[in-house]
Amino acid sequence: MNESKPDLNPAPTASNAPDPALPDSFHVGVLMERRDRPDSRWLRESWDLLGVVLEPESAAPESRRCVRQSDHSEQYLWSGFRVRLHRDELESYYHNLLSTEPKIFVITRTGADGAPKPFLVSLSYDEANAYETGCDETVYSAALPPVLYSWVEQYVLANYAPERRIKRKRDRPGKGGECE
Repeated sequence: MNESKPDLNPAPTASNAPDPALPDSFHVGVLMERRDRPDSRWLRESWDLLGVVLEPESAAPESRRCVRQSDHSEQYLWSGFRVRLHRDELESYYHNLLSTEPKIFVITRTGADGAPKPFLVSLSYDEANAYETGCDETVYSAALPPVLYSWVEQYVLANYAPERRIKRKRDRPGKGGECE
């Protein structure tokens, strides 16, 4: 039986060459909601990430404004963030895209008023996980917007090649434990 194995390092062609029109970053805003929790004995309020929105480059850096208010909730938009892609995070982007629901991650610190203060927006699961294991940061995630999905997908297709797995050779009995 003749099985062909996929080439993990294809030669550059017109279809997988880096696209010079591909932007190097996107300006985004972080939309979060604060809700009162009258039903909870332990929490007065809770915060959720509603999503990340594309913004013009001229948005004020890391400014927060209330965009919607009701009796028991408020929605805030933090502006002025930039999402960039880095070659050393390609493996993480690849696995994020392959997940059942690709995510965008917002890393925050708690301010003096108890509200989260976003300071980083990332597409890397590994970076988000590194911050999550710390004590001072909280990581929120939301569905990856289609425009950003397409952008990171093009970047991964142009730059990523999975490492070829090499099967480990086992020790052979009677040979003194040496591998060939």
